[in-house]
Amino acid sequence: MKKYRRNARTRTCESLEGRQMLAADLGVDLGIPTDPVDTPAVISSSSDTDTGSENSQVEIVDSSNLDAIYSSDVVLGWNNLFNELLVDDEVTQNPGYASRSMAMLNLAIYDAVSIASGNAENTFYDYETSIGPNANINLEVAASQAAYTVLSALYPDQQGTIDSYYGGILDDLRQNSVNSDSLTLGTEIGNAILAERANDGSDAVVEYTYVEGIGYFYADPLNPDVPVWGPGWGEVETFVIDSAEDFAPESTPAITSEEYAISYNEVKELGSVDSATRTADETEAGIFWAYDREGLGTPLSLFNDVLETIAIQEGNTLLENAALYAQASVAMADAAIVAWHTKFDEEFWRPVTAIHSGDADGNELTEGDSEWVALGAPDGGDDIIGFTPQFPTYISGHATFGGALFASLQEFYGTDDIAFELSSNELEILMENPELQEAYGLDLDDSVRSFDSFSQAMAENGRSRVYLGIHFDFDDLVGQEVGSAVASAVASEFVVATNDEMNRKGPRPDGDHNNERRQRGPRGPRGMVGEGPMARINPNLLPPLSDRLQTNADLVQSSEEIDSVLEDRNRNSEARFDRSLREKSDRERDRPSRDQMIEAMDEVFSELGENELSPALEQIIHERSTHARRRG
Repeated sequence: MKKYRRNARTRTCESLEGRQMLAADLGVDLGIPTDPVDTPAVISSSSDTDTGSENSQVEIVDSSNLDAIYSSDVVLGWNNLFNELLVDDEVTQNPGYASRSMAMLNLAIYDAVSIASGNAENTFYDYETSIGPNANINLEVAASQAAYTVLSALYPDQQGTIDSYYGGILDDLRQNSVNSDSLTLGTEIGNAILAERANDGSDAVVEYTYVEGIGYFYADPLNPDVPVWGPGWGEVETFVIDSAEDFAPESTPAITSEEYAISYNEVKELGSVDSATRTADETEAGIFWAYDREGLGTPLSLFNDVLETIAIQEGNTLLENAALYAQASVAMADAAIVAWHTKFDEEFWRPVTAIHSGDADGNELTEGDSEWVALGAPDGGDDIIGFTPQFPTYISGHATFGGALFASLQEFYGTDDIAFELSSNELEILMENPELQEAYGLDLDDSVRSFDSFSQAMAENGRSRVYLGIHFDFDDLVGQEVGSAVASAVASEFVVATNDEMNRKGPRPDGDHNNERRQRGPRGPRGMVGEGPMARINPNLLPPLSDRLQTNADLVQSSEEIDSVLEDRNRNSEARFDRSLREKSDRERDRPSRDQMIEAMDEVFSELGENELSPALEQIIHERSTHARRRG
């Protein structure tokens, strides 16, 4: 049985003029045009969400139920609309802009929900609001107005769709709930976030010049005219972490090494378009997670669906969803910056370039093949030959996004053991083309894949890129580690609001909701991600990459042998994990405390006379001393 997910576009604006007049009476400009936007109802199908978990059973959700869910939860509703905007975006459909926009949207909702629910001390940003302490604030209106303000600025070409959806929300609320205080607060929050990110470097135009030579990234030989994307995205200002460099992993294995040869030979056989090793299930997994082509909304669209699936399945409240979506989307946005910083710092070649030049790489264990073709990411054509994304291979963006997403879910729920099912639009499209299915060697019954845990989904998402022949395994494994580490650093920035009242009085009279907390600044990397058997180490604390990869000169011949190799790597990783913890503990035991270091700094500064310091040096010393105390 299938569930049909009704697109946000099914909400048509029936009385925009009336709402415009209402807003004018309240003294608030919604920016909604007086001409209604006629948009037809669109129904897209996806499969039932029904897990095999012993602790939770998911009911089939039909279109009317989903529409009711979106109407009752502004977080789910606005993120469903956001997915539609991603799919229809013809200007900025790339993973960087999508992740940044998703983070901004959900920060706007989170901060509005925090203030409206009486938890202003938990907001991510500080706000100077004109709303008085006795204001009557409606949570849904404030959050929706904040979301509307942000999305209108980020996707101006789709203003009609945004207006239509928001008009439906205002229609659903009682007229006495749509008050000027709620609208004003939402507008102020949205505008503040837009101002905060206005000069974050996301609009920088950075030209890229290919570097010729062995090991360097070069254009996909099957699609040489596709422009490179993202050479400047690694320099975009992060949301939480101090810098992308703090999370940059070790470099790739040396091209002449045995470790590199193992990864090379694996993707050469497993990712080839005519692979005799890749199973039908692995081919399906590769396609399932792809979302590389235009018109699917980038992988962020699928990751957004993951959040919705889990949130509905676990019965989250609106307040819980506000925190979950903000936490996960900010983690993915920062993880994207780290991934693209690493990509264009390393500039490592993709498998297709590597294999075509395999006889010239200086490695006796690699054999080149100038005719090798990757299965590739689906491009919407009539054959199964896809394409290789046009940016360097290391680290995998997919794996890094997935690490951030699924580690955020682990952090939020405090467990890895949540089973779920997920539907992919990639497979929905393929189900409509039996001939193409047959060419892929597939016979699909539905578009759903099932997962027993978050870590299983994380691993398959990353591994899927090897099945497509567009990434090495170290791109995937290290990407997951980096994304997980970023998620750990982001997690403590968000808390679930404790007051579930939907209306409350205005912000505190002093207007200082969260000043001390935000002054501490964003956090850098932590040593650990998660607890117990699911714990991961920050990549900066890991042994060299060559030590983490299984040393085995034999080419992996089958998927069963691949699984065996991965299991061995996991066991070795756990042993190295324990050793790393012991070494870290020994280092920290001999390290002076933060208070001792600050005291020593003060003593040194006090012994220096004012005449010995330039004004600029005095300012630097003062700032660093103050910063150290705040972070302590």
